[in-house]
Amino acid sequence: MLPYPASPEFPAALKARREFLGLSRSALARAANIHGVMPRRYEEPGCRDFARPRADSTWIALNMALGYDVPDEIQAALAQEEPTNSTNTDTPSTVSGVIKALTLAEAKAGLAITFGVDIDRIEITIRG
Repeated sequence: MLPYPASPEFPAALKARREFLGLSRSALARAANIHGVMPRRYEEPGCRDFARPRADSTWIALNMALGYDVPDEIQAALAQEEPTNSTNTDTPSTVSGVIKALTLAEAKAGLAITFGVDIDRIEITIRG
């Protein structure tokens, strides 16, 4: 399975798997049902238009297009409805455009992927 999109290893892992399977970027885009320019943007962190895929849709589609299985519990956790955005400007969704705010479900799914453990084994404690 591909690393979670926020992982620094994601771009290289995506490119390596695509090339291992002999897929062109456009073939991957067709298989994942994404725009044809997006694989390049996901694979090249130095690209001016670098982007990270959405974890709840595009990341799953990329995994499936590359022949990986995404466990049902991870798909379910990522598919959970995101909280409504607050109009409070003190809590932006990103800090300096780098760190994205995560729901608990996204955090648990990402940790499960990163550490290769079952999502039910992840416990998050917030102190504050």
